[in-house]
Amino acid sequence: MSPEGPLPPTPGVRPLEQADLPRVAGMLARAFADDPTTTWLFPSPRGRAQRLERWYLLNVMALWDAGEGWVTEDLSSVALWLPTGSMRAGRRPHLGRQLWLSLRIGAALGARLPGALRVNLRVHARHPRETGWYLAVLGTEPSRQGRGLGSAVLAPVLRRCDEAGLPSSLDTVTDADVSYYGKRGFQLVAEVMMPGAPHFRVMRRPPQPPSPAPPPG
Repeated sequence: MSPEGPLPPTPGVRPLEQADLPRVAGMLARAFADDPTTTWLFPSPRGRAQRLERWYLLNVMALWDAGEGWVTEDLSSVALWLPTGSMRAGRRPHLGRQLWLSLRIGAALGARLPGALRVNLRVHARHPRETGWYLAVLGTEPSRQGRGLGSAVLAPVLRRCDEAGLPSSLDTVTDADVSYYGKRGFQLVAEVMMPGAPHFRVMRRPPQPPSPAPPPG
């Protein structure tokens, strides 16, 4: 039991819906307020919180259009995925909308845009080129971290990958994340170091065999 009383029950997990996007963007802005990547992209603390929330809203809109997401019922944790290779998500994003979002995302980065593009191209060039799923974002409300919510929102797509024999991949910049994802089956496959930018690590998760059934009786 916590000093404040019993912990609230763990919420269920469901697909991300369009109406959720603004609240999810605000949660991600708080979750990644001090992340090495976001502080590199938005180095000035002045107005960073507002800029991050707007930037995450644009990104979440683009990712929801092109892929899929899973959230806890209280929107305190989200996993956003993109299909890779020949994999296709359920929705077919409108090209005009995707172009508009890409331009707005670039404009939000301002002077950081050229460097961000260079790093993004280098990182994604090191990703495995295969059919599967790419974990674009996993974030949890800071006050709710450490309670298994990230694992809960990861589970639907990871389970689907295992059942279909598909890999998944991601990139991250912190040692803590490398350890976190390593415990969930992801393996380090590449590192990208560029002057002045965070140290990116690319990880891949092969499909996992099913857990053995418990013995009868």
